[in-house]
Amino acid sequence: MKNKLKVFTTTVLFSTCLISNAQESEKSESKFKSFFTDNIEYQAKLQLTLGGASPLGIPAQIRKIESFKPTNVVGLEANATKWLNDEQKYGIRVGLKIESRAMKTQAEVKNYFTQIEDDSGARTTGYFTGHVVTRANNSYLTLPVSFVWNISEKWNFYGGFYISAAVNKSFDGYIYDGVFREGTPIGETATFEGTAIGIYDFSEDIRSFQFGEQIGFEYKINPQFSISLDGSFANTSVFQKDFEAISFKMYNIFGNLGFAYKF
Repeated sequence: MKNKLKVFTTTVLFSTCLISNAQESEKSESKFKSFFTDNIEYQAKLQLTLGGASPLGIPAQIRKIESFKPTNVVGLEANATKWLNDEQKYGIRVGLKIESRAMKTQAEVKNYFTQIEDDSGARTTGYFTGHVVTRANNSYLTLPVSFVWNISEKWNFYGGFYISAAVNKSFDGYIYDGVFREGTPIGETATFEGTAIGIYDFSEDIRSFQFGEQIGFEYKINPQFSISLDGSFANTSVFQKDFEAISFKMYNIFGNLGFAYKF
């Protein structure tokens, strides 16, 4: 009789533990699911980008910006905003986007330090006075993380940081209609006239990862659609740390116009 009682007691205790564990598991699973369904918004966004790879300020070597043309301006983003309270006043937004940082510029320069290459690929550094055409077409996979403040029923303010990984690197161009002095400002000269050009290609020198800040506003047209305007500013230069073929650092500085749909 005692053995039967022990078996019965053990069975009851074991069953109770199983039921308790199952209930706790269900609660944990419910909390996990609710994190992705309660007080959270999902967006898909089409982005138009305007900006370029630029020095901070205009260096003395660049005498005149003769033309500027943004290229490959379209980007795509998916993001989620997790509101931190039921009033949905403050939240954290995490996204993933594919974007281009592309442009074509033409400038008049004087004693502009650069590096050109001949048909064999041999590179020569020196100082150029004349005209320079630059083409940049870099694509990035970007992870933006922002704090979101719901200012009013229609307006959101957001700001934070981003990390970008380059998935396509292209930065090239040519010099023309001017004089190139090899090595120093008084070095041996090479004149470029008519159709003669000196090409350069710094694509392999593009930095693979970038870090920066972003800040912007968002206007809700209706419960599903919104438009946004923000700016992004890189803290790291476009080129790798040891890059010396241009005498000043260049940074990705862009403005973005977005059209978003909330699921």
